[in-house]
Amino acid sequence: MLPTKIRPLLPYAIVVFLGYVGFSLPLPVLPEIFLDAKRSILPSSMSIQFKTVLLGIVLAAYPSGQLLGSPLLGVLSDKWGRKRVILYSLVSTAVGYAVTALAMTAHSVIGIFGGLFLCGFSEGNVTIAQAVIGDIAGKDEKVAHFGWINFFSCTAFIVGPLLGGWLADPENNRLFTFATPFWLGSVMSLAAIVIIWKFSAETKKHGNHGQSFLQGMKSNWNNFHLKKFYIAIFFLYFGLYAFWNCLGIYLQRRFDFSTTGLAFVMAYDSFFFALGLLFLVQPLAKKMKPYLNTGWGAWALAFMLAILVLPTSPWGLIITIPPIGILISILMTNAAVMVSDAADDRMQGQALGTMQSIQVLAGMCVGVIGGLLAAVKPELPLIAGGIMAAVCGYLLIKRRKYV
Repeated sequence: MLPTKIRPLLPYAIVVFLGYVGFSLPLPVLPEIFLDAKRSILPSSMSIQFKTVLLGIVLAAYPSGQLLGSPLLGVLSDKWGRKRVILYSLVSTAVGYAVTALAMTAHSVIGIFGGLFLCGFSEGNVTIAQAVIGDIAGKDEKVAHFGWINFFSCTAFIVGPLLGGWLADPENNRLFTFATPFWLGSVMSLAAIVIIWKFSAETKKHGNHGQSFLQGMKSNWNNFHLKKFYIAIFFLYFGLYAFWNCLGIYLQRRFDFSTTGLAFVMAYDSFFFALGLLFLVQPLAKKMKPYLNTGWGAWALAFMLAILVLPTSPWGLIITIPPIGILISILMTNAAVMVSDAADDRMQGQALGTMQSIQVLAGMCVGVIGGLLAAVKPELPLIAGGIMAAVCGYLLIKRRKYV
């Protein structure tokens, strides 16, 4: 049972779960949509290198939308309240998934990009849920609260890829197509609207009307600690998105993984993500400050991404994936806590929204750069991600005077 102090967060946590299920549904599907010789929506005459570049661009659509939408939704939730803004964002998300499904049926790459961009722009549920934590949690309670949010998201990453891979396979049902997972994402966004409307309470008691959006962004960047954390988080999430977005490309190109196989790998990673949240995140928080946990974890992630591409058999994933899942749980939780602790209590939504935009800027860069690197060699994006994670660790560990 959730502790009493966390119960106001529960409706938002459920929405985070539904949102991440919707986000992760197409992850094992997109490589097949673009790269599979038999089922690709792209012309067979198109080179595999160009198809890989297009896949990278489409993978960048969702984070590109988040880059613009997250800080805006964060500051609006500071001004208007968490509940009102998340309802608006969920309506737009439902429309975005429907547009993507229609574009998938029409084999329109531009339409797919546009639909996913709208979904990303509207996807404020994580930022707002994190802001709710800033509203209700004391400093010593934030690790547990952020851990719960991440637990719901990691559970979604177990369910979403498995469900998406199953729904996109016509062998399971003749009515299933590549568009089916996106229609389900739209339906789940509508279900999330009902949950927030009926069961959530407003936690932002006093609106922050003192600063405009641009003034708030300037205040965040003038905060010495926040600025340094944001820079480190960019490098960290470049490494994380390199793993999330490019692992499927690597496995499909090197080992000819099917959609179902990719879904099982993602679910396997998420299982260990959950174990890390349940058994390691809080004990580590008692021993080290959030920025140190993030720094050491980033170095460990860099090492594991280098190890990931060494096995010549896909069975090596049984050993290499679990440490990565555990490290991601530590990194995501502590990165959010260190930003929340450094931010003004009146501007939690904006500070965390800015953090989200930094994360997705990294994801957008991975989408473009990772696609180009993967066109040369499929393991290069993962190696580049490891290098970027190492830079994050350097900024947080070796330059302590900045934090």
